[in-house]
Amino acid sequence: MDDKQRSKLNMFVTVKDYLPLWATFTSKWTAFAALYAAFETVVGEIFIVSGQQDDNNKGVTQTKSQLRTALIELMLEISEKCSAYATIAGDLEFLSLTKFSKGSLVRMADADLVKTAETLNTNVLPKLALIAEYDLKQTDLDQLVSTNSDFISVYTKPNSLRKETAQLTAKLAQLFETGDNYLLKLDAMIQSARAKEPAFVNEYLGKRKLVKSATRTRALQLWVVDDATGEPFAKAKVKISSKAGADLQKSVKSTGPKGGMTQAIMEAGEYNYEVTFGGFTTGNGSFFINDGVMTEVIVRMKRA
Repeated sequence: MDDKQRSKLNMFVTVKDYLPLWATFTSKWTAFAALYAAFETVVGEIFIVSGQQDDNNKGVTQTKSQLRTALIELMLEISEKCSAYATIAGDLEFLSLTKFSKGSLVRMADADLVKTAETLNTNVLPKLALIAEYDLKQTDLDQLVSTNSDFISVYTKPNSLRKETAQLTAKLAQLFETGDNYLLKLDAMIQSARAKEPAFVNEYLGKRKLVKSATRTRALQLWVVDDATGEPFAKAKVKISSKAGADLQKSVKSTGPKGGMTQAIMEAGEYNYEVTFGGFTTGNGSFFINDGVMTEVIVRMKRA
């Protein structure tokens, strides 16, 4: 449910709760009871469908968070064993390829974390026999590949779940349209009584006004930094485009003084980003948005 629908639902509930207070007057209309009952049913169905929609999104978010945490912990465990081998052997190149801090992994965008896990497996595999004495086994790498694969399947959101979410979104839109149609009929019926009950009509019309709901938490926080120094880039050009079907088809913004940019409202789905800054190679990648959850992306720019 988006913010506009939340505002409308608040209005629906306000009207639904208000009309029974005038039952003595509205009972004079033979069609009123059936019309009000139908409207009340629609409001109840909206709550049910929006609840299913929230459960759907929260379930994906929770599973994604659990798998992401498991993947990071596994990568850190492998990194520690590789660092022990590389330090003792004096293999500085291998050390630079396999040493990670928890903070750096946590700050990575989902797509970057996946690529890093794949690269770690590729770099470690040829030296597995040498690292065996540090208690690194093939089963550890197998688990890394498996966990990474599971994470990919969740963070990119399975097509079946996308279809289910789309169906719920479409059903919700249809319910709101039906509710609006019932209210238009109630409007006509009630406004016909303005001469006899002006207080009732005016108060009813006041309840019918949409009050904007509070805006939800920002959907995206993106940072652009120098890969070598970690310094933020102000005025970097950021282009965001959806991969399939989201409302935000394309957005172009510039980063602020601290190298960040935000997007308040975005439909759930997968997006691409493209970042450009003079003297640096273009930064490309992807990320996923879940309803009600802020996604943080850090883009590390390298000199051209």
